[in-house]
Amino acid sequence: MPEKLSRKMVLPGELVAKGPIKLGDGVYREGEQIYAAIMGLLDHKKDFIRVIPLTGKYIPHVGDYVIGVVMDAMFSGWEIDINSAYNGILNGRDYISDIDIFQTSLVKILSPGSMIFASVREITPTKKVYITMTDNGARVLRGGRFLTINPTRIPRLIGKKSSMISMIKREAQCTVLVGQNGRVWLNGKPEIMAIAAMAVERIEKEAQRPGLTDNIKKMIIEEREKL
Repeated sequence: MPEKLSRKMVLPGELVAKGPIKLGDGVYREGEQIYAAIMGLLDHKKDFIRVIPLTGKYIPHVGDYVIGVVMDAMFSGWEIDINSAYNGILNGRDYISDIDIFQTSLVKILSPGSMIFASVREITPTKKVYITMTDNGARVLRGGRFLTINPTRIPRLIGKKSSMISMIKREAQCTVLVGQNGRVWLNGKPEIMAIAAMAVERIEKEAQRPGLTDNIKKMIIEEREKL
């Protein structure tokens, strides 16, 4: 592909390449043809292709933990908003306990608006995203406070070897669950959750700032001492 076309705008479903090329995020293959999975800028090098999203939406990967919102109950499971171009699918067998989908009203188990912490189990070639709640730590989220930040800031929020998020939990003294899809759940005393929320929002804004972990720790301690 000529260099001048390497960063052109593409739309979901648009044919972007053919042949044995390594695929990055935002594209999928059907036979020899490669299509854009999202709207964004096409980045096509000699042996690699991807689409860079413009919206900041989350791109799912198998094994990711996500915080999802139940949109609707289907015949055999639930449709889940995972802050992505694709909704997630939670089948009955992937719920945290065994249920008989023929004898149980699924909407009574998880009604629209319910929040869950789950993991991505499978992504099909047609971009169906199956999630599961059978992994350790998966749960229905009740109460607490939810935040949404740019998914690209999640690695900075977690930190190397979970250093940043562990510090926030320790110093703010509240429960924090982080989804790779840009959603964060806080649970604890209201005044403590407010401090943790300030920390998360500041990390999103100042992700590139040197010494950020120490600065966030100092802020949390100062705010906590005001209580």
